Amino acid sequence: MSEIRQSDIAPAAADQALAIRLGFAGLVPLVVLSLWLAGIPVEHVWREMTIRLLTGYCAVVLSFLGGVRFALAMSGAYAGTRRDIAISVLPALLAWAVMFIPPYLGFVLLAVAFAAHGAWDALSGQGGIVPAWFVRLRTQLTAVAVISMIIAFAATAAG
Repeated sequence: MSEIRQSDIAPAAADQALAIRLGFAGLVPLVVLSLWLAGIPVEHVWREMTIRLLTGYCAVVLSFLGGVRFALAMSGAYAGTRRDIAISVLPALLAWAVMFIPPYLGFVLLAVAFAAHGAWDALSGQGGIVPAWFVRLRTQLTAVAVISMIIAFAATAAG
């Protein structure tokens, strides 16, 4: 059986462009909800729902990121597959746990998880596991996600 190379699984330019557009579109709920949360008073009728929507959306996104890494590991495209398969389920477990803790702590854990996952993707780019365009995309998306979680934390830490 021959070894799988990155060039064997690289998407076409149109697929890369679509992935980039979808990645940035995925930030819209995250940014809108975190800014809305920061802008409304503690007693606002929609505050608790906004917190649940934001936490739930972030949990879905974090689970999705773990799924991407699971798929990469299952493809057998690189060494360390067993370790990476095991680690790739952690984002979903953390995302689920975040649903049951106070929001301000949840937003801290989500910020850390998004940053750690972004670092994992960046390191994978250095190792040639993922292409450079993916690393650039994930770095940009991670920065916005972490900033959004910091805003959400600030909005919920005092309230």
